[in-house]
Amino acid sequence: MNEAIPVQPREIVDLVYRVARVDGLDHGDADLVARWVACEEMAGRSRLDEAVHAPAGLLGAARTADRRGETDPSTADGYRHATQHGLPIAPAQFSALYHSSKMFLVAETTLDEVER
Repeated sequence: MNEAIPVQPREIVDLVYRVARVDGLDHGDADLVARWVACEEMAGRSRLDEAVHAPAGLLGAARTADRRGETDPSTADGYRHATQHGLPIAPAQFSALYHSSKMFLVAETTLDEVER
């Protein structure tokens, strides 16, 4: 049985951010995509599969959502419930996201220094 597991929105943001950095997005764009994906999860519109396989492809949609003010998970509908109870994520989706994020081996501060 593949019952959903509860995952905190912050964990979604962190893991998607790491995958997006591996996919070549800079800090700001990776953060934007990660926050938007978390908001989409709270709204019931899962983007996790896309975030695992091609997060850079989500950048345009994330920028559009950002212009509408829809990329701050803390203001999204369902945020309080999600932080108290977690977002229901399929184990296979979470596993894929987690394993993809493990390719992010370099500390963020190191990457930021290289970009300067």
